[in-house]
Amino acid sequence: MDMSPGKRRSSGKRDFERRLAGLNCKRGIIFAISVSIVLVIYYFLAGEEQELPYWYTAMLIVAFTLQLAGAILLMYILRNAQKAMAAAYRAYFIMTLIVFMPVCIADYKVSGSIIAYVLLVGDSIFIPVLLRSELHIYTLLMATATFVYCVFVSQGGIRVVIEAAVVGGLGIAAGRYSQERFRSYIRLENENKTRNILSNEDALTGLTNKSGLINTAGVMWQFCIRNHSVAGGIFIDIDFFNNYNDAFGYSQGDECLKEIADAIASCTRRDTDTVARVGGEAFFVMVEGVEKENLIALALKIRNAIAGLELEQEFTGVSKYLTVSIGVAYTYPEKGSSFKSLYDSASDAMYTAKENGRNCAVCDGTVYGRMKNGVGTAIGN
Repeated sequence: MDMSPGKRRSSGKRDFERRLAGLNCKRGIIFAISVSIVLVIYYFLAGEEQELPYWYTAMLIVAFTLQLAGAILLMYILRNAQKAMAAAYRAYFIMTLIVFMPVCIADYKVSGSIIAYVLLVGDSIFIPVLLRSELHIYTLLMATATFVYCVFVSQGGIRVVIEAAVVGGLGIAAGRYSQERFRSYIRLENENKTRNILSNEDALTGLTNKSGLINTAGVMWQFCIRNHSVAGGIFIDIDFFNNYNDAFGYSQGDECLKEIADAIASCTRRDTDTVARVGGEAFFVMVEGVEKENLIALALKIRNAIAGLELEQEFTGVSKYLTVSIGVAYTYPEKGSSFKSLYDSASDAMYTAKENGRNCAVCDGTVYGRMKNGVGTAIGN
């Protein structure tokens, strides 16, 4: 069943936030594993040149263990606790900043190297795509870390301070640039999705339009072929709608179309059902796996739902309320039929309904118009 535009936007926002959190967890996992490997290589290379103090070795082991644990935890959360993804990646990246700062300072004090600091700056380049408020906080943390590092290495002379400041500044700038570029990509992707939704959505009713129906039909057709299932179509056309517009005005006519669209949509229950507005006063319901009898019952349910709205009509001679003519058709895509043939057959059946007095449904040449305990009854051929 088609979702309303408001529900679709809310669902789209939640989906975007979930995707973003998942992406950030994956980036965190990659970074944690990479840093763990670098720490091991660095430990053995530095150990060959000089004997490392025990406290420094212990510090590297702690950093390695925390990074490896962070990677494992993020992988677990990514698989089993997706609601916690956002909190997990934030905690990981903040932990990396806090743990690595003492390692950076110790690295310079022991070996005169700024490799650990470069790794920390690499963290700022590889940081996740953050919300704007998070980006500002993270940038502040990186700037503070750079300042603290410069204070501790200042004994090495102004050259080392300048090097650290330059590396830190470039890291922050690169991180922000990387994020903004990715955020621009996400915005472009979302805009394209929005345009795609709008191009496949009827502006008045919020239902799928004919273009969207055709696109959806292509997917459903393949599904029906794989599952050897039936595809059904119900064509609904409002009787004497021009008379309604003449009597009550086009503005009221638009409100009438919205009510009828909602009534039709309320009769469908499955996510795979598609309700579309395919013309001025014409609608089409496409379903999968619904056999003929149940398809007719659905058509009559739609007819009754619209009748239940009791939308007053004039000058028709059919009913004092607005009525619809309905055509029902079905086919098996695996036998080589097309959506166009289904659509045309349902449309032809709808015109047959109009020729047989309107306010009824037609399937396979039989007219269904009266209801007894919810079951359609044939009233003629």
